[in-house]
Amino acid sequence: MNHLLDNMIWNALQTGNRDMAILNDYAAYYRPDIAPFAAMAEPDIEHLNRLHQFLPDNKTIALTYPSDLQPDTQYWNIIREMDCCQMIYEVPVNSFITRESEKIQPLTEAHIPQMLELTAMTRPGPFFQNTILFGNYFGIFENDQLAAMCGQRMNPVPYLEVSAVCTHPEHRGKGYAKALMLRVMDLILKQSFIPFLHVLAENATAIGLYESIGFRTRTRLNINMLKKIG
Repeated sequence: MNHLLDNMIWNALQTGNRDMAILNDYAAYYRPDIAPFAAMAEPDIEHLNRLHQFLPDNKTIALTYPSDLQPDTQYWNIIREMDCCQMIYEVPVNSFITRESEKIQPLTEAHIPQMLELTAMTRPGPFFQNTILFGNYFGIFENDQLAAMCGQRMNPVPYLEVSAVCTHPEHRGKGYAKALMLRVMDLILKQSFIPFLHVLAENATAIGLYESIGFRTRTRLNINMLKKIG
């Protein structure tokens, strides 16, 4: 691994998200009420075994590792394998404000039930009871219903992830996702971080949106859901 984002979960848990980490010298994972992500210091079988030993029994995690590293099915149940594009903000946009920006509201703990409902419906990625603690979550409401949302997540300094981009099916095509993403990106840049994100490689519509606001694909990587056996 040559780029910091090749092992972004490990680097996030060592730097910007260390206060959310459960870790030792070889393995780490986020507090289970915040996110399912786990990581190894190095992408090899020895560290995968150490991660297995470190995790609680029967824990389900999201993990990145090279395609030539195959988890032993005696110790791991592979639940899902996701082919993702990792994109970095590289092309400056002219403005972080759109006509929908005035509708944006900060999201607080009071909005968590609606946030959980929307993410369960649209499945932008894992979203738990306390995922909001990553900070800077914003939404747009229609008739008191959360129509769209976006926030930040992993923080492998100097990068900060744009995450949980989702729109209720009844409100797609209104520019809400773009407006919300630009708000979060603006805040990330003002903190002197670099926005990045992940998207399923098959999601051409989302990739097109992200490219239109300055993101470019850095690499493809797998983000896999595994359950520890035992």
